[in-house]
Amino acid sequence: MPVELAAHPVAADAPELVAALEGASLPTEDLGEGGRLFFAFEDAGRAVGFGGFELYGEDMLLRSVVVLPEARGKGYGHAVTEAVLGAAHEAGARRAFLLTTTAESFFQHEGFVHIERACAPASILATKQATTICSTAALLTRPLGIHD
Repeated sequence: MPVELAAHPVAADAPELVAALEGASLPTEDLGEGGRLFFAFEDAGRAVGFGGFELYGEDMLLRSVVVLPEARGKGYGHAVTEAVLGAAHEAGARRAFLLTTTAESFFQHEGFVHIERACAPASILATKQATTICSTAALLTRPLGIHD
């Protein structure tokens, strides 16, 4: 049965977002830069995770997807990912990209495929994530809106 989550925008410097990302060893150094939207997700009033994106025209960079330790293994990772991708699609994104050093198999299960950096749009390659923070991470992509 699909997990239904309540989502609400959260500030990039929200202590609970920063703590969740740091707890999962995910980057936080560029959270406050412009152009990033982050969401907190709850199930029946209980916090379960966070996720966000950066929009570059029809391309988006999925970032900061994290499920809180006590909520893992219950399908929330899929629900958070799909909710963030849905919000980005509503904002105009048609292709999603992400960089990961630890969750490639999870995101491949979510429909993402590995691509060479040379195949990515310049806007994605110019992000701080791609240039410095995750410069050696795997780059994955998937189209958005194909299940509408």
